[in-house]
Amino acid sequence: MTGYRHEREHYRIMYPTAARPRLVSGDLERDVVDLCEVGLRYRAADNETCGLGDEVEGLVRVRRGEEIPVLGNVVRLEGREVALRLSVGIPLRVVLDEQRYIREHHRGSAW
Repeated sequence: MTGYRHEREHYRIMYPTAARPRLVSGDLERDVVDLCEVGLRYRAADNETCGLGDEVEGLVRVRRGEEIPVLGNVVRLEGREVALRLSVGIPLRVVLDEQRYIREHHRGSAW
C-alpha cells in the first residue's frame, strides 16, 4: 500500500450518455462527460485541436434547459477528452440539481 490517497475536493457528476450536457463555444458543441463546481471534462469535436493551458469559454447547456457560462483552462488531454479547470465555474446549486435530475430520469442508463 502506498501513502498516496486521492480525494476530490468537489463532488463530480459522471454523466450517462443520454443525460450529457453540451458545452457550446463558438460554432462547436461538445458532450460534457463529467463536471463539478470548478472543473469539467468534455469530448472534443472531430476537427477541434487544443493544447495544455488553452483558454476555453462557453456555455454549459444542461438537459433541464439551463445555460451556465464557464471559462477555464485546459489542464489535461486524454485521447479526445479535454479536462478544464474553471475560473468561472458551475454553481453548487446547479450541480445538486443535475444530480437530482439524473437520479429521477436516468436511473439504470448506460454510462
